[in-house]
Amino acid sequence: MKHKFIRILSPITLAVIAALDIAVLGFGVFAVKKIISAQSAAVIFFAVIEVFAIIIGVLVTREILKNGVLFFDDEFEFNGIDDKNIFAYESISEVEFYHDTSASLSKNFVDRHALIIITTNTGTVTTVDIGLTTKGTLKKIKKELQRHIDKEKIKG
Repeated sequence: MKHKFIRILSPITLAVIAALDIAVLGFGVFAVKKIISAQSAAVIFFAVIEVFAIIIGVLVTREILKNGVLFFDDEFEFNGIDDKNIFAYESISEVEFYHDTSASLSKNFVDRHALIIITTNTGTVTTVDIGLTTKGTLKKIKKELQRHIDKEKIKG
């Protein structure tokens, strides 16, 4: 089964995660230098805490980078959500895209908070909050949905 993956990642989130990862690695180098120069209980404790920080950093980065939308032949899935995340194309009656349209000083000028509201043929409405993402990512998701469902069903 072929699929297409569109990553939902804000550039500001990527920058923050990269900065945190660099800081953790920098502290790791510092911990190794301290262990080599002066071994003490405090330095070893710091190094053990640093190992845990590196493991957590790797897991968080991996989780951030794998969030997105998977498009299959007959359904699509939001893989960053645990519940109500798979939708069959044939069961969708309407998809509405909502995103902030104006820039402000309290938000990033590139990113927009986005919601995708999916209504099924049974009348069930599911709102998927994909958070801060670029307009380009939303356009890619909309374009891919238009390949699978009727264009009149897509609003916003």
